[in-house]
Amino acid sequence: MNRLCITVLAAGLSVGLTANAFAGERYQDRQFTVDVKRDVVYASDVPALSSHHFITQALFAYKMTNQDATVAYFYSDEKTTTPTDMKMDIYMPEKDSKTDRAAVLVVHGGAMVAGSKGDFAQHTVNYCDSLAARGYVAASMDYRLGVTLTSRDAQLHIDSTHFARAVYRGVQDVRAAVRYLRANAEDLGINPNRIYLVGNSAGAILSLENIYSTTEEDFPDYMDSEPLLGALDLYGEQGYDSKANGVAALWGAIHNLEMVGDNERPVLLIHGTADETVLFKTGRPLSNLPGVLKNIIPSEMGALAASYTLDLQTPTLYGSYVIDSLLTEKEIEHETYFVEGVAHEFYDEAPYTESVQNRVFNFLYSLTQATESIETKPIFATAQNAVQMGKMNQSFTVLRGQNLKFRVYDLRGRAVMPTGRVSAGESVNLNALDAGVYVLMVQGYRPVRFGLRK
Repeated sequence: MNRLCITVLAAGLSVGLTANAFAGERYQDRQFTVDVKRDVVYASDVPALSSHHFITQALFAYKMTNQDATVAYFYSDEKTTTPTDMKMDIYMPEKDSKTDRAAVLVVHGGAMVAGSKGDFAQHTVNYCDSLAARGYVAASMDYRLGVTLTSRDAQLHIDSTHFARAVYRGVQDVRAAVRYLRANAEDLGINPNRIYLVGNSAGAILSLENIYSTTEEDFPDYMDSEPLLGALDLYGEQGYDSKANGVAALWGAIHNLEMVGDNERPVLLIHGTADETVLFKTGRPLSNLPGVLKNIIPSEMGALAASYTLDLQTPTLYGSYVIDSLLTEKEIEHETYFVEGVAHEFYDEAPYTESVQNRVFNFLYSLTQATESIETKPIFATAQNAVQMGKMNQSFTVLRGQNLKFRVYDLRGRAVMPTGRVSAGESVNLNALDAGVYVLMVQGYRPVRFGLRK
């Protein structure tokens, strides 16, 4: 992190620690000291990749003697997973009696292989502290990192499918984090209809995918390949809307323009027109990094880096320019801040650091001042009793809909029976399943968790 960022961050933290409830306007001015609740679990027993590639193992070994080293998470396969608790840090304004505060979830970047909820270099901690000092409840989250890296002779390869699957896992985690905030809104003193996302790079991609994707049907068919990743809302709290009420996306993109539909959730798009990491228009992210491996591996490990070449394939994404054009065509209100000739993550460039943060904070402030927000309701309020379980959970019936896709998963996200179709009034037999706890996903309705005894 450069000296300027350290100075700005230190100054911001100092103000936050010495000021408490001074005169000012909520959400616009710093007025609270900040308390941080660390490692709050927002989803339990989520299957995380665990078979580290030898490149990552080498980076772990290097980090033991070089604490500032970055570990990039590459894995040998996707079949080996470990149940993991997904965590967030929650930043609260101290001595604040308000009970319907706006909340902001900050999602870090890192090309789906690096970064963390405690990231300083990406301004994650700075944003959370600054927002909480202004009266928001802010949170930074970890999400599952890592892509499969295959090796053949001196050639390392990451294909677009594995990269896309990493994004899908991240989307699942962001949705779970949003549901956690809604499920605990009363305890946290937040308004469940004013939950916003601020995403950086990969985090911006996940944030935009959060508000625009609705079901797993919005993702390519190859996402159904083994091992199955499960439904979008398979993990964490159930029965709450998974979409945030607005997004500030810093150099982000989406994979599918059709899923935007007529979604009118407020969006701020910030991007540099010369970005080659997440392209401003259309293209494959990271296509400007043929030497990715050499950028990841420290110079002290140069011999290892020199031994391999990396073939990186990523899926095509549609950047802020295309999203802006589509929203404009649909006459959907949104905001943009596009800077000509500037590359990726330009908040670290002195002329833009303050302007980027001000744009984000002003956008969020405007959302808090709106007389109406996009209301979210518990999913079961709109689909109450749409799926009925039979006696002893040996079957299920849907009351509405035709030719709806359904699938049954175990708690590790593995499909335990073939995908099927069901229409209103039809009964589907489940007695072939072993004893255990399962999740039933029916297209268009909230997940149903049920148990079977034998």
